[in-house]
Parts: sequence; C-alpha cells; structure tokens
Amino acid sequence: MSNSQIDEINVSISRYLKNREHSKKELIDKLLKKNYILEDILSCIEDYSKRNLQSDQRYTEDLVRVKFNAGKGPNFIENFLKAKQVSTELIKDGLSQYSQSDWVALAVKSLRKKFKNNEREVDTDKLKSFLSYRGFPYNIIELAIKGYE
Repeated sequence: MSNSQIDEINVSISRYLKNREHSKKELIDKLLKKNYILEDILSCIEDYSKRNLQSDQRYTEDLVRVKFNAGKGPNFIENFLKAKQVSTELIKDGLSQYSQSDWVALAVKSLRKKFKNNEREVDTDKLKSFLSYRGFPYNIIELAIKGYE
C-alpha cells in the first residue's frame, strides 16, 4: 500500500463525492477501472464513511427523491438501488419517504403527461403497461388508472 496510491484514491473519491452522492459500490467500480488495488480502495472508502463524507443512506435518500421526481415507480427505484448493492433496509427506509398516495398521485401525473393528447382513447392495457414499465406495482397501477379515468 503506497502512500501515493492512497493519496490518488482519496483525491478521486473527493472529486466524485463533490459532484454528487455515490454508493460504496459505485466508488469501488470507478476506482477499480483506474486499476487501484481493491484493499486500498476499501480502506479509503471506509475512512470516508467513518467521517460521514460517504453515506449509502444519503445516497439512497437523494436517489429516491431524484427518481421520484423523474416519474419512476418504487419497483424501478428498488431494482436500481439493489444493482448498486444498497442494503434492503436502506432501500425500504428511502422508499418510505413517500406514502402510497404519493406514489398513486405520481402515477396519475405520469399518465396525464404521457397520454395528454389521447385522453380517453387509450385502452387500459396500454396504461398498465406504461406504468409497469416505469416501475409501479400492480396495486398502485390499479388505483392510478381509477384516478386517471
């Protein structure tokens, strides 16, 4: 473990975190692409986590908010976070920022935005397919379609 490599890793982590929150997995992947040693990467990331400069919890909360505002449903967000190796508990906590009525309102808003020109001419299967693709679960899809009609 050379000090110069540790310094380079720390500079890279600082640069990444300056722009936005990153999960530990994202940082590891980016740093491995630069051919740093995994043990050194893990040590540096752990140091950033201990100093609360890197937080999977903050990352999750921010990402849930950003994806919610982009019209993505809870299933989409959950799968995205799982791919970033965020813990199930953090995902659950992050998604709980929004109630079921918030998710339904978002789904209805998404339908109105997508089908504003076609209003009543779109069949229910197309609406369900659209919301499913956006990551909404069946129970929210059903409520959203009722709210849209």
